[in-house]
Amino acid sequence: MESYRKRHRVAPIARDRQRGVTVIGFLILAILFGIVGLAAIKVTPMYIKNMRLSKVLQDTQQELNGKGANPQNIRVEIAKRFSIEDINLPNDNIKINQSKNGYTVRIQYENRVPYVADVWLLIVFDKQVEIRR
Repeated sequence: MESYRKRHRVAPIARDRQRGVTVIGFLILAILFGIVGLAAIKVTPMYIKNMRLSKVLQDTQQELNGKGANPQNIRVEIAKRFSIEDINLPNDNIKINQSKNGYTVRIQYENRVPYVADVWLLIVFDKQVEIRR
């Protein structure tokens, strides 16, 4: 073998150490992926509920815009859509205020789910639409 190649040759021992992820490295990666995966599993249903609530508000706005809506009509329409979407939300979280052009409907609530031990995941939902008379 040429002399310049002998000097730059990798020893078999060093090659054995460079084969891949060690057991400790694999465990650390598995724990990190597990933590993120568990959070995703816990949070996904909350985001789905938030998307359904947003859809309810948008549909209510489209349905009642420009049709002389009043707070009672708005509450009835939202209650119907909540029943269809199987959403249980206290009436205290739905606020209907009179605005310049009609009514402002705002749904505001917090959704919590236990994560690990005393750690909780919290998502705050705050959506507002304006329904014109």
